[in-house]
Amino acid sequence: MDNFNRREVTTSPTYYEILEVSDENVSIEQIKQQYQKLLLLHHPDKAGFIMNNVDECVKSNDNKESKVEFIIEAWKVLKDPESRKIYDDKLTAMRLKQDGIYNADIDLDDMEYNEETKLYSLPCRCSGNYIITEQDLEKGANITGCTNCSLKIHVLYEIIDE
Repeated sequence: MDNFNRREVTTSPTYYEILEVSDENVSIEQIKQQYQKLLLLHHPDKAGFIMNNVDECVKSNDNKESKVEFIIEAWKVLKDPESRKIYDDKLTAMRLKQDGIYNADIDLDDMEYNEETKLYSLPCRCSGNYIITEQDLEKGANITGCTNCSLKIHVLYEIIDE
């Protein structure tokens, strides 16, 4: 299940891009079809090798075996529902993290919590709000933007295992 730890989620392309599927919501059947198609296209014993997105995966070693390894690695992670969910959660967390410029460090305890919506919020100086969900925090998100302006804050918190 830990197959995807070899390749960091932060690097590009994602396993979905390697298998050339449209997005993370595609069915396992579509992923399987793409896997089989790409495996045939890139297998070292097959003629008619076609360059495509998988080339981006292999910068230093541009051979067919490496491309096939990336395709197989992507398939191993995405075919298993549990490992796919973990991988998807890591992708989401990386997208939400948005390592970039932020205007302030704010402790989560300083934000207002709404139990009904499970949202943390803090008013911005522009009269907008900084909003972050409980689910985002659990996935590792720590930067959120204002709903009205371009300001961002870095939310300081710890995930406590129960």
